[in-house]
Amino acid sequence: MHAVRPAGLDHSDQETLDRLLNQLQNKSHRNRLREKYYDGKNVLRDLGISLPPSLKSVETVLDWPAKAVDALAHRCRLEGFVMPSRQTDPYEIRTMWAQNSMDIEAPQAHVSALIHATAFIATTRGDVQSGEPEVLVTTRDALTGTGLWNPRKRALDAALSIAEMDDAGNPTVIVMYLPGRVLTFTKVAQGWKTDRVGLPVPFVPVEPLTFRPRHRRPFGSSRVSRAVMSMTDEAVRTVLRTEVSAEFYSSPQRWALNVDPSAFQDAEGNTQDKWTAILGRVWALSGGNTDEGAPPPQVGQFPQMTMQPHIEHLRGLSQRFAAATNLPVSSLGIVQDNPASAEAIYAAKEDLIIDAEAAIETFGVAWARAARTGVMLRDGLSELPPELLTLRAKFRDPSTSSRAAAADAVVKQIGALPWLAESDVVLEQLGYDETYIARLKADKRRAEASALVRQAAEAARRPEQGERAEADGGDEG
Repeated sequence: MHAVRPAGLDHSDQETLDRLLNQLQNKSHRNRLREKYYDGKNVLRDLGISLPPSLKSVETVLDWPAKAVDALAHRCRLEGFVMPSRQTDPYEIRTMWAQNSMDIEAPQAHVSALIHATAFIATTRGDVQSGEPEVLVTTRDALTGTGLWNPRKRALDAALSIAEMDDAGNPTVIVMYLPGRVLTFTKVAQGWKTDRVGLPVPFVPVEPLTFRPRHRRPFGSSRVSRAVMSMTDEAVRTVLRTEVSAEFYSSPQRWALNVDPSAFQDAEGNTQDKWTAILGRVWALSGGNTDEGAPPPQVGQFPQMTMQPHIEHLRGLSQRFAAATNLPVSSLGIVQDNPASAEAIYAAKEDLIIDAEAAIETFGVAWARAARTGVMLRDGLSELPPELLTLRAKFRDPSTSSRAAAADAVVKQIGALPWLAESDVVLEQLGYDETYIARLKADKRRAEASALVRQAAEAARRPEQGERAEADGGDEG
């Protein structure tokens, strides 16, 4: 990446920009490598022992890294924000959320955070005249975004985002976020043009979305770890060896004795390579002169080879991979001999659920802080209202990944605590968003009002019916 020297930028901001660009460049190689493993585009690492040259170019793809990321990301479903003191949408955050299409953006940010260890959530003011929402929330992966972490503040001192690039991959629009201001650098013919925008918030409006952060690695650790990459390489080689074995399975190896060397030469008299000779299906052989006592040619076939050792090796690798990523072995395509019980199936997923709960805790903090920043920018606040500190991100229960499982869990809870049936939280656990809950409650109120009207009408008719009965009885007397 070429140096970026915007005109008129002071020394301190230039130094910060250089640090951010260097950090982004230094981490790009490993981040791109992990993305290749996720996309199944990692290059085969051949040990040069068991693969014939003609089969090294065979494309072999294994989706285990993608499975490790997606299986966890699907259990980290952000549904909205809640506050203990409010039953409805707090501070109209749902509107801000919908305007930025975060139902689509948030899952993508989670996937990027799991691949690269971190992603970034930037919250700024939007250009309303150009069609942007009043508060613009954008997410960036670690290939186009980075930041400088302050361990005392538990926040970023500065952040950077590559907003646009040319066809060669060089940045053309760079955004640098600083406390209370945003600098946008645009590539022009004369160099770089700088645009400055002030913000009311006294902090950097960017939050890192990290997976498994720790003291020495505040930006977290990738789900596509070194162990995952190493085992994926080994598994890809095993799959390719199985492919090679399948070729020999259909082309058994043979042996020949007392054969003239010309049998292994082509039409020009050149000796055939070993692979061509081995893969030969039909041989026409000649030996020495039998009149002179030379023994006749003898041809035989070695016992048929089996692919079972490679299959067993792949099974063992899948078990190691499942242990490293807390995935059920069945999700890697390995079918167990005996069908598992419901308890065994849940136990196999329990470690993955624990990983999801840990990821939700860190993801939730970042999303809640980003939502608070959006409220402050929209309302022009320079200080955070105390009530807004109680805002929390609400995720779907990671142990119930489907609506059917969630409904079953809710029914069991209501059976133990019947009063839960009157709570809106139960409807949220069933997967209904605020719009559906409001419509359901409105339908319930209309049904209850109709029932009251019918009861009142019936109550009014009863005295009239009684009076008529008495009058009829009096006439008969």
